[in-house]
This record gives sequence, C-alpha cells and structure tokens, in this order.
Amino acid sequence: MPKVLTQFSSHANTIADTFRAAFVKTRLGDCTVEMTAPEESTRGGLFGLQHLTLRNPSGMAIVVGSVHAGEKKAELRSYALVASLHEERFKQPPSFGEIDYAAFLTKAAPIFGAFGLEATVISELPKGRPSDLPDPSAPSLDPEAGRAQLRTWVLFLVAFLVIVGGALFWGRHWLGR
Repeated sequence: MPKVLTQFSSHANTIADTFRAAFVKTRLGDCTVEMTAPEESTRGGLFGLQHLTLRNPSGMAIVVGSVHAGEKKAELRSYALVASLHEERFKQPPSFGEIDYAAFLTKAAPIFGAFGLEATVISELPKGRPSDLPDPSAPSLDPEAGRAQLRTWVLFLVAFLVIVGGALFWGRHWLGR
C-alpha cells in the first residue's frame, strides 16, 4: 500500500521530482546530480530538509546544496566551497570546472524560484548557533554533583538486586514445598 504523504512532504516530493526531471541527463564531470525527498511526514515542514548532491561513479556523494520547502529557501554552495569540500573529502579536485558548476547553478535557481523558494549561493558553511554548541571549557557536571549522581545510581542498583534476590528466594521457598 503506498504511503500517504502530508501537504509539506508532498510539496517537497514535487520539488524533488521536478528537479530530478530537469537534471536527469545532466552530468558535472563524472558526477550525476541528485536530490533527496522525504518518504513520510515532515511534521508540518519541520523535518523537510532536502539535499542536493553530486554522486560520482563509485557511489560517493558530496552535498552541494539544501532545500527547505517549509522555510521557503534553497541554499546552493559556491564552486569554491564545493571544490574545497571535494578536495578535503576525496583528496582530489572535482572532475568538473567552475564554468560547468556555474551553469548548473544557473539552471537550478529558476526551478526553486518556480516553487516560491528563495535560492541563495553560500560561500561558507553556516556555523552552529552558539546556543547549539557545547562550551568545551565548561564541565558537564561539577565533581560533587557527579558523585551524588553516582551514589544515586549505586543505591538504585543495590535496591534492584535486593528485590530480584528476594523474589528469587521467595519463589524457590514457595515452589520448593
């Protein structure tokens, strides 16, 4: 039985299908152009992030952009960023040049625009918000709180073992009669 998609996931799938149709025969160097699509509900667009990737013949892929239909935006990575990430990941430059990549971006942007998405080209990866990142200099627990938490777990474990031991003893006592 086919899955029933929500409004947001259905919209995201339509964007992906249109994008794939536009790039079905497009190759950048030896890479094929792909776009992910949600297979189930995106919970009102909350989990509607889709990735644009370039996949080489070995099956390895590199993300060159993302689409978030719920937020009405598409971010495409610049050639310099993609080339840098490609070099870092695959230890070699990409098999396509800047002119071919610019043509890809020029063809992709209007597709997203047709769906009301604002397409932007980014030249660096977004940094996490400071509130999302743990402070590496801050201890996760102060030493006294850590000891108190350890004592709590030890007491819980001892109580559990006493209860299990008592149940086994009681069970043997009654079954042994």
